[in-house]
Formats: sequence, C-alpha cells, structure tokens
Amino acid sequence: MNDLRFNKIAGAILATGLVFIGVMKIGDAVYAHDAHGEVAYGKDILETYYAEQAKGNEPEVELPFPQADWVGAMNAERGAAVFKKCQSCHTVEKGGATKTGPNLWNIVGTAAAQKDFAYSGAMADSGKTWNYESLDKYLEKPSRYVKGTAMSFGGLKKPADRAAVIEYLRVNADAPIAQPEAAMLPVVESDAAAVEDVVVEE
Repeated sequence: MNDLRFNKIAGAILATGLVFIGVMKIGDAVYAHDAHGEVAYGKDILETYYAEQAKGNEPEVELPFPQADWVGAMNAERGAAVFKKCQSCHTVEKGGATKTGPNLWNIVGTAAAQKDFAYSGAMADSGKTWNYESLDKYLEKPSRYVKGTAMSFGGLKKPADRAAVIEYLRVNADAPIAQPEAAMLPVVESDAAAVEDVVVEE
C-alpha cells in the first residue's frame, strides 16, 4: 500500500470519527439548552436520576416546569377559595381598590411593578415578568424569590394551591393568556443499566 492510499484511508477514518463525535455532542446539547430560559433537562440530569434510582434513593431532580400535574391543578374555582388568604391585601377584579398590595387584575403575563402602586425598591428593580414559572416561585416564598420585597406573606407551600391561584389570576384579565402546556421530557430508556452502558461506551 503506497503512502498516498494509506493517507486517504486514514483521513477517511478520522473524518468519520469526527462526524460521529459531532453528532453525539449535538444530541447532548438538544436537552441541555432551554430556549425559553427555563429549567434544562439534559443527559447529565438523567444520568444522575437513574444512578440515584439504582442506589434505591429517591432522586432529587428538578424537572422542567410545568409538569402535567401542575397544569392539571389549574382550577379557577379552587383558586378563588385559596385566594381568600390574599384578600386582606389584594383585590383581583377589574378596577378593584388598592389595599396594602396592588390590584391584581391583568397581572399574569405582565412585567412586575407596572401597576399604580408604591412598590418596594426590590420589586421595582427586580426585572421580573409574571409568567407561570415566576409566579409559582414567587407565591411559594415571596421573600426568597424577590429578596427585599415588602410583601410579608409566608407563601403557598402546595404546588396545587399555587397552580389554582395562578389560574384564578389568569382568568381575571381583559384577554387571558393561554394556559401553559405541560413540559415534555426527552424519550429515554427507564433502565439505569442502559444509561450506565452509554456512559461506559463514551
């Protein structure tokens, strides 16, 4: 075999290897990036999940928001009942009075601190937009999500309560935005050994 032919064969093998590696990297990146700035759910998270499962531990993995059970808990009637905890400080009807806190008509989908209200500096400078995920995090523990907020409410611990209240707020608007769709997960094998095999092969 002359040197030219050998170099061609070696080059072809090297190119094939590089293409294969590139395809694998692209596949990893598909679930490692979330274009909406929400929770990523990539291969590393899945590997951690299955490794913990294999050890008999309850995996502590943050799933992308919102999950189907959260969306299923969006119930305006229940939200109205839970919202009674908020009525001493907030109104929600159109043209409602300002109390200790601002009126919340048209709140879902808007930027924070846009109402006619004397907001704390922390809230005014937060740069938050009240989408479903940010509202969920804020209602869980206001002082943790917006440090320095004047809102003294302790929060709603149950995800279903938060989902219901957010749905109640959503429908109290001139033109309610669409309900969110449940976040999709990548299709993967549920066998931890299969994931371990993939890691070994890499």
